[in-house]
Parts: sequence; structure tokens; C-alpha cells
Amino acid sequence: MNKINVHKSLKIFLLALASFALVACVEEIETESFSYEKLLVVDANISNITKAHQVRLFYTSPVDQESQSESTALSGASVWVESEDGDVVNFTERNAGTYESPNDFGGTLGKSYALFIVTNEGKRYQSTFEQLEEAPEISRIYNRLGVEEADLATDPVPGVQFFIDVDDASNGSQFYRYEWNDAHQIIVPYIKRYDYQRNSSPSIVPYNKDVRECYREQNSSQLILATSTISNGQIKELDINFAPASLFDLTTAYSLEIVQRAITPEAYSYYRKIELFNESNGSLFDKQQGAVIGNMVSIDNPNEKVLGYFEVSGATSKRIFIDPLDFDPEVVPYLDRTCEKYWSIQFEGSVPDFYEATDVAEEMRGSEIAIRGLYELYDYVEGTGEKLFAHKLCVNCTRSGGLEKPDYWQ
Repeated sequence: MNKINVHKSLKIFLLALASFALVACVEEIETESFSYEKLLVVDANISNITKAHQVRLFYTSPVDQESQSESTALSGASVWVESEDGDVVNFTERNAGTYESPNDFGGTLGKSYALFIVTNEGKRYQSTFEQLEEAPEISRIYNRLGVEEADLATDPVPGVQFFIDVDDASNGSQFYRYEWNDAHQIIVPYIKRYDYQRNSSPSIVPYNKDVRECYREQNSSQLILATSTISNGQIKELDINFAPASLFDLTTAYSLEIVQRAITPEAYSYYRKIELFNESNGSLFDKQQGAVIGNMVSIDNPNEKVLGYFEVSGATSKRIFIDPLDFDPEVVPYLDRTCEKYWSIQFEGSVPDFYEATDVAEEMRGSEIAIRGLYELYDYVEGTGEKLFAHKLCVNCTRSGGLEKPDYWQ
């Protein structure tokens, strides 16, 4: 099982296309001349999950142009998905080149679907019909200590390696693609009640915004594939995501969702060719250069090359919630907890005196000033003039995440 960055891989394709006129098919990757060729790229998938599904349409661009800018988007097209029974679902353009289905659309297991596109110039494109296979349930998500190897100039990075098991992957497709999304809950230990304003008249003022609880979310950008064809219908210890231990320095609770998509053998072959392309793109003269042609064709011009793929997949998902201190015991020693490392400081002098460390011996002042630069005021006792400072990341959660709580959070 290999993982590559999907967006990076796509960018590599587009840069290569800016230098080459390409001739390719699903079975071969070939290159010809050094001329730029403007080609349509289709990025689309539907599943049995009821939601607004997306179709993204854009053109390849020259090397001196941003690969996915508004100028390369294909706008004004008619886009729809049609089932083998003739049922049609129309997609509406929401942003330049991005088309969405109604929110209540979800494919039916066992049925086949095709994507149709008609540009505002009347050019017509169609995918092959792809069957929506059932995806088995993910049995387990678990973690172990992982180490991400680095180059000679960088130390290895310890972290959390997440794995999944699938006990019964014998029904339907035996080819899978994976996505994940995660969220860090951050609850800071110090409640910010006051703030120090550095303006023409510096002053301590009440702070009325609630910045104690935040969430930081991330989606996968990797291509993760697996097959159960040689494992008696089981998938064991499939590594899904590596997260450096440093990401959990402020995390109060952590959630990870993994989506398992059952894809067709043709889709699996397409993605594997992308992996091979990515592995060999070191230079323009490496062992393979070119583009992988997917399942989209031009109805009007059979010789026109169309990039991308319309994926039809059955999907299941599994989400876990976990306290970082409940990770594999071998991981816990590598969790450098910022708010446990930097304690709150009580100070009775002025705020400028705090940052200049006037209460510290002169020979130690330099290092102390550097440390206090990480702190900010969070409370103030008017009667005594006592001020309380803590590490800025432990006072204001918006420095590490957003205030909006995800709908799925427990």
C-alpha cells in the first residue's frame, strides 16, 4: 500500500502537460512532443452516502500559470449523472468549475452510473458506466508509535501511526480507496478575562470573548489504496495516517474518521498508475512521463484526450474519539504538553516590566525575556495590581483552532 499527495500529484500532471503533448490510455503512459496541449480535467465521484456530491471541471494550464485558478475552471457547463435505468440527477454550478448535486442524492448499491458534460460551447463528454459496489464495515481503528524517517539533515519524527482492520472484505469489490478527516479539541486551562492593549495609551481592559474551547480540523490529501484479493477477504494493519506527536501538544481530545470506498478494478488500476507516475517524476527525463487517461471520453472527437476520473463507489465510515493520553503507551512520552511545560506566572509590576524581566537577575534576563515573549496577560486583580500571565497558546484557543464545534463532536 502506497500513499501520495493527491494535489501534488495532480499539479505534477498539469506541469508535465504544459511541456508535452501526450498520448496515453489506461494501459500505457506515453509521451510525444514538447508542446502545450489544453486538456479537460474531470475530478468527480459519487457514492451511496446521501449528501451534495461534487464534480470539478478545469483545464490544464502552461507551466507559468497557476495550475488551478479561476481562469482554468470550466464554467457554464451542463453536468448530470445518469443511472443505467435512465434516472437523471442534475448538478448545479456553485463556484467557478465546481458543480454540486442536490443534498438528498445518494447512489444505489448495485446500480451503474455515468457522468455527462456539455460545455457552453456545445462540446460533449461522457464517462463509462461504473457500478456502485458495496463497501464492508471497518472493524477496528487503532494506533501505535510511529517514526517518520527524515533526510540526513533532519531527525526522525516520532508520532502516532493509525491502522485499520477489515475482517470481512469478501463481498462486492475487493479494491478500496481511503480518506480520513480528524479534529483536535483544544480547551485551554486559563480563562482569559483581561487583555493588555499596546496602543498610544497602553492599558489593561476586560476581555469579553470566550476563547477557551476550539477545534482544529484537517482532511486527508493523500491517495490511499488497498486490495483484499490476496488476503482471504481481510485487510489487516493497513496504515492510514501518521500524525507527528507535536500536533497533540494542546489537544484535549482527538477524533478521527476514516472513509472506506469500494471502487472498481478499473478505478484501482487508474489510481495505481497515478502512484507509479508520482514515483517516477523526478525529472523530465525520468523512466515515465505523461498522463493517465481515465474513464472520460469526448463524444464528438474520439481522439481528444480527457484527464481525470468519474469514480462511483460504495462507502462506509468509522469514527473514533480518544484522549491523547490514551494513545499507545509508547507514544505518550513523546507528547510534549505545552500547558504543562509553561506554568502560569504571577507578577505585581507593570506589564512592560514583566516582558523586560526586571524582577530577574541581569545575567539571566536575556533567556527569561525570550520565554516571557511567549506569554500573555489573562487575568488581573484590580485591588492588588496582581497580574497573571500564561503561555499564549494556553490562554487563547483561537491561536490553534476555530471556535465552531463540529456537528459530529460528542
